[in-house]
Amino acid sequence: MNSELSQNMKILNRATVYFDDFQDNIVIAEFNYSPSDAAEPIPFPAPSRHEALTLLGVMAGELGISVDYSPYRIPANGIVWIMPTHIMQVTDIAHGTKVWMLHLTKLFIDNNIQKRFGDTPMISYMQLKKYPYSLFEPEEFKLLYEHLQTIRDKFKLNAHSFQKEVVKTFLKAFALDMAHFFFRKKDNFFVPQLTRKEELFSDFLLLLKEHCKSQHEVSFYAGKLCITPQYLSLILKEQSGHSASQWIQNALVVEAKRMLKMPRTTIQKVADDLNFPDQSAFGKFFRKHTGFSPLAFRKC
Repeated sequence: MNSELSQNMKILNRATVYFDDFQDNIVIAEFNYSPSDAAEPIPFPAPSRHEALTLLGVMAGELGISVDYSPYRIPANGIVWIMPTHIMQVTDIAHGTKVWMLHLTKLFIDNNIQKRFGDTPMISYMQLKKYPYSLFEPEEFKLLYEHLQTIRDKFKLNAHSFQKEVVKTFLKAFALDMAHFFFRKKDNFFVPQLTRKEELFSDFLLLLKEHCKSQHEVSFYAGKLCITPQYLSLILKEQSGHSASQWIQNALVVEAKRMLKMPRTTIQKVADDLNFPDQSAFGKFFRKHTGFSPLAFRKC
């Protein structure tokens, strides 16, 4: 877990019930903050941004948290999702609060979760970014908690030939059930009101989905949005913590990884489809951003 999240969660360390991780990429933990833990003042850390997806589910009590400087009080059966674009801070913990945590590193997300930016998923993304908290029915919350316990059990299958795939399968089941519970609530079917900067961010992501293979220059996307490259990068940095060039590079890496896993697709074809001048240039780009050559990545 990265240092920023550790700082935010260290206030619960003395109340840890369990803390299990899988290959340093997935963490499932549970905390029980009892009245006796309040003997000394809690050193709440400063707001911070971290490169990961973190879900906090409140089983009992109440958790105070700030997301993008907006305060939330999460009661029992509430779940808050802290995305890589969010700035978060734990601000208060009621006595008797019990919390579970699911933490997925950016590396795991990039390597295992394909990014899709279609119209409906984009609305969902902006919903989660602007409204990072939802209250679930007790039976829904209980089922999600049981999913996490199953995933923890799979962490222990060290002798299983396909342990990683098993863990990913049960993690997907957790995500699908949570999405089902979220979207069957009528109140969650809405188009959030976006600021001008959020609209530009959303429009940029749609353009990136359509053109990332062929267009690698910030100026192309800025031109489509009728703003300067400098202003586009400023907006993206403000909204997500990443510049326009970083978003473009990350999108290329995701596409490259997806294509390299297709056994009949040659590395030369990947380079051509992603509009690199030659295979050598693609190889240098891929190694710089992943630490692997395309061939080594294909074999792993």
